[in-house]
Amino acid sequence: MQNGHFQSRTYYATRWNEINCQVQCVACNMFKQGNQYIFGKNLDSKYGDGTAHELYMKAKMITKITTPEIKEMIEKYAALVKEFD
Repeated sequence: MQNGHFQSRTYYATRWNEINCQVQCVACNMFKQGNQYIFGKNLDSKYGDGTAHELYMKAKMITKITTPEIKEMIEKYAALVKEFD
């Protein structure tokens, strides 16, 4: 299993968005370029109609993430990973 992104990681506005990041099998994530259409349908089913469109629009926004914000995310996700140890 891998971390699949509905909107590409190249878009900072959605790169670390927890709804944009979902578990995907290697085949879908790597060999089917994320299987984006099905990914979007599943997002709408799980989080409500229009979720995929909202992520699409958000991804197009220019976003500046500061170093302190990135450090905060690192700490947050490092703590979550420790819960699985």
